[in-house]
Amino acid sequence: MNKYYFFLILMTAIVVAVLTSCEKEEMEASVTISGTLEFSERYNDEFTKVVIVVQEPMDMGGITVFNRNELARGIYSNGSFSIELPARVDEKYLQSRFTEDIPPKFKVSDKKVKTGIFSISISSFKDMEDLPDIPGVGGGEIFKDYELIYAKSDDRSTVQAMLYYADRKCSITGTLGNDVFSVNLKKGWNFLYETETELINEYSTNPVSGLKWYVIYDFY
Repeated sequence: MNKYYFFLILMTAIVVAVLTSCEKEEMEASVTISGTLEFSERYNDEFTKVVIVVQEPMDMGGITVFNRNELARGIYSNGSFSIELPARVDEKYLQSRFTEDIPPKFKVSDKKVKTGIFSISISSFKDMEDLPDIPGVGGGEIFKDYELIYAKSDDRSTVQAMLYYADRKCSITGTLGNDVFSVNLKKGWNFLYETETELINEYSTNPVSGLKWYVIYDFY
């Protein structure tokens, strides 16, 4: 075989391998979050699952109603929970947040990024087919959803981890007023850590240790 053609075939194989590798790295993957709930004895007898719910607006003849859609569901038992997040979140639940001009000291590597902030809730909601046929009983009377928060607090600061989804890689750095950003979002699910002090709020994707899971009413 001519050395030139052999070299061409070899380079083509290398390029294909590199592209395949990059494609695998960019593939979205499901993520499982597990934790133990503080003050769990308050909820063990009534709650059996954790959920991520989005309220999707629907037009019903000029009246807007909100349809309860579950993005993910997991098990809660004796204070512990585990939930598998979907590999991909539908674009309709995401937002473009950088459509306006931004200050020079604030940098966004890809302004086309779409993101969503989601929260995990502990829930006693029953599937519709399991609901009792009791006339006059409203939805609020037959189930409860309590938002969970992953956080810690001391005399100097409060740290909360927010569950973020991004449709692409994006770095967000710089300052906006009293907010300081050092964020490197990967494609898919991220924890965004907000550290609040008296003077500034810092946002970062660098992991923070010592956080615990609470029902939000038990933390604040």
